[in-house]
Amino acid sequence: MAMPRLQPMVRSRLTLQAIDLHCGGEPLRLITAGYPPVPMGPVLERRRWVREHADHVRRALMFEPRGHRDMYGAVLLPPGRPDADLTVLFMHNEGYSTMCGHGTIAIATALVEEGLFPASVPETTIRLEAPCGIVVATAATRWVDPERGSGGGAEVSGVHFENVPSYLHARDLTVRPDGLGLDAPLSVDLAYGGAYYGIVDAAALGLRVVPAAIEDLTRAGAAITAVLRRDHTPSHPEEEDLSFVYGTIIVDAAPATAPDGRAAEADIRNVTVFAAAEVDRSPCGSGTSAILATRATRGL
Repeated sequence: MAMPRLQPMVRSRLTLQAIDLHCGGEPLRLITAGYPPVPMGPVLERRRWVREHADHVRRALMFEPRGHRDMYGAVLLPPGRPDADLTVLFMHNEGYSTMCGHGTIAIATALVEEGLFPASVPETTIRLEAPCGIVVATAATRWVDPERGSGGGAEVSGVHFENVPSYLHARDLTVRPDGLGLDAPLSVDLAYGGAYYGIVDAAALGLRVVPAAIEDLTRAGAAITAVLRRDHTPSHPEEEDLSFVYGTIIVDAAPATAPDGRAAEADIRNVTVFAAAEVDRSPCGSGTSAILATRATRGL
């Protein structure tokens, strides 16, 4: 009796290339090849298209086994407006953010040092179209081999960026987050730095911003974000797609007295909990912009 012939299995394989970067300890997985072609159009339309048609790539690179709960990523696209060099879409454990400061710094460094963007000395300026608007990154640049100039490659010693306008949206909101066991309502500011964040005093939560307290800080940040999303949805003045609470920043106003003694010279110490209880291991660039806008408005 003849045995039936086995048909070869057809495998669907997704092949991607990425550069793993970090800024201040916060990861950034920058996709460099294999991403599906994204139609041209306004950046927020492209963000929606990616969410609907290319989310399998985000899940493959952000989630286990290739990623983890706090993984962060980005993909660069051809610019969608004439005043931009590139369009950037950021991604995380929940979806797609609208601005990312640590990502901007990491991307500028990678573009220059990997030869993916024309470098100039002493500075290389890169205009990124993010979902929140144009973010201008400036990388302090030098030639690796001065005699060869650009032919020998470039390296970056630092990056700063000009963010979109940031502002305090609402002050002293009264919230009652679930599950934190607080005796009194919590006062929260809501501020924008390319994304909307709740900003809360760590002392009001009975917490210090130290690594040993990360589980309690994460739980508190996620609970505050949840109640802000439920009760205090902001309205962006220009784009409905930007009208959501991205996360919560817990600020320690007295870092010199922190029990770990690691921030004695700092003015503030903060942790940002965003998306689906993801923890930013860096200071959080868009969140820092929101904090600075809040402090300036309050005269601090």
